[in-house]
Amino acid sequence: MKTLLSKKLIIAFVAILLCITSMKAQTPTPQSKIRDYKLKHNSLQRIKQKQSVNNSAPNFNLKINPYWQDVNAPHAINNSHISQVQIPSANVVWAHIDYDTSAYVANQFIRTADFGRTWQKDSVDTPNGYGLSSIAAVDANTCYAAMYNAFNYGGSIYKTTDGGVTWKELEQGKLFTTSQSFPDMIYFFDAQHGVAVGDADDVDTTRSEIYTTSDAGKTWQRVPDKNLPPTKGYTFSDINAFTVFQNRLWFIAGDTQGNTYMYRSDDLGKHWRQFPYTLSTPIYHFAFADKQNGLGLSFDFGTGQTYEVATRDGGKTWADKSFTGYQMGFWVTVIPFTHTFVSTISGGYTPVSGCSYSNDYGATWHLIDTSSDFQPGALSFLNPFIGWCGRWDSPDPNGGMYKWKYHFSLDDNAVATNTNTSSDDAIASAKNNTTSLSAYPNPVSNSASISFDLSQTQKVSVTIYDMNGRLIKTLVDAQMEVGNHQLTWNAKSENVIAGTYLLKMQAGDKIETKKISVVR
Repeated sequence: MKTLLSKKLIIAFVAILLCITSMKAQTPTPQSKIRDYKLKHNSLQRIKQKQSVNNSAPNFNLKINPYWQDVNAPHAINNSHISQVQIPSANVVWAHIDYDTSAYVANQFIRTADFGRTWQKDSVDTPNGYGLSSIAAVDANTCYAAMYNAFNYGGSIYKTTDGGVTWKELEQGKLFTTSQSFPDMIYFFDAQHGVAVGDADDVDTTRSEIYTTSDAGKTWQRVPDKNLPPTKGYTFSDINAFTVFQNRLWFIAGDTQGNTYMYRSDDLGKHWRQFPYTLSTPIYHFAFADKQNGLGLSFDFGTGQTYEVATRDGGKTWADKSFTGYQMGFWVTVIPFTHTFVSTISGGYTPVSGCSYSNDYGATWHLIDTSSDFQPGALSFLNPFIGWCGRWDSPDPNGGMYKWKYHFSLDDNAVATNTNTSSDDAIASAKNNTTSLSAYPNPVSNSASISFDLSQTQKVSVTIYDMNGRLIKTLVDAQMEVGNHQLTWNAKSENVIAGTYLLKMQAGDKIETKKISVVR
């Protein structure tokens, strides 16, 4: 089964219906738009359809301590679920609430600015009948929302600068306005640069409707035809079917002739490359550990068997990948500063469901939590110590989120690689490239001694980041000889405030990361 296959069949059927409707000069009905959205949300909707049948599948009821911690966060209604999580900084989380309604105009979100102690639940203030496709959070107050029109075609981009209290439409009447427009995703690389991707529109049915901004959403420019390869038929993509590593973004699209494509931009969405995806294995969600190595996951809705595909060349080509352990088959992400992939799926859809991780590029998967009351959905990590996961279905309207409590031992983790290195090369390099990074004292009040051993002469970079990912200090970035080395970090004299920081060392193709605390 090719990815997006069922959606393609339904899209052809819907297209015929729309042609008939147009000839009769009738306005598209809400029901036809509901079908269109559901087919675009294909894998999620198929899970929802099987929920009542499969929610009794066995789990191992295994918990690893520490693990995901339940956090009270409001849901909209019973059977609502979190379909997207954004963590712009250490204390801030935005999450998109999704659910089934007769009109299917879910447009709600939840937000915390105090690390989950209190939550705000609200909706994007848009015209009646608008549904929420995707959010892009920049900070505690600033967030963007891609909205589709559930009762007519088209949509728009909205922005809030007051934590979601009020929303303003951007470039009113200029974005996603044709009778075929449908915004699928939005993402901001930083406070200024963002990209929004939608299906093909009336202007060009063989190219996605893509806009970029470099001034915090004030103005948007459509990607010109010369920068975006066409498809062979009408092109469309799933909602939020994308992933990002640094300034590189990928998304999956299909067309009405049965083709599937992987698109990639290396310059904040301005130019795109198109790679045909020819495997029969579908991809429901995918993630990249660096610019070259990525994994795509899926599972069989009939048997629950999970599948995995991998790329070593930045998404140009993909191959089926065998694995051991329990890969969950749906949501997948990578913990920043590591090469640890984490997968989730809620109960009942695969033989063992819950959460698992892999630190060898998907070759083996280890269980984290499979308990019967654990229903994980979409997830995201800011760094190895801060992560959030949304609850898939919550009969309790206050049981909406999970907070990451399992701090991986990064010394034992699979090494991060040079972004031009394949996973096999990286693992082989790591075996011959030990560094033994340490910091003493830790916690540090005045200064800390950073030591490491090198087994070969190579370029070494030692840096310190805060928990928001901002660079605090570069201790060294130079070629270094074999042997033991020591550096000094003068935290007090550099006026570093108390808190937790990440000490990162890259030696050749290996990266080690350690947590270091500053006390006053």
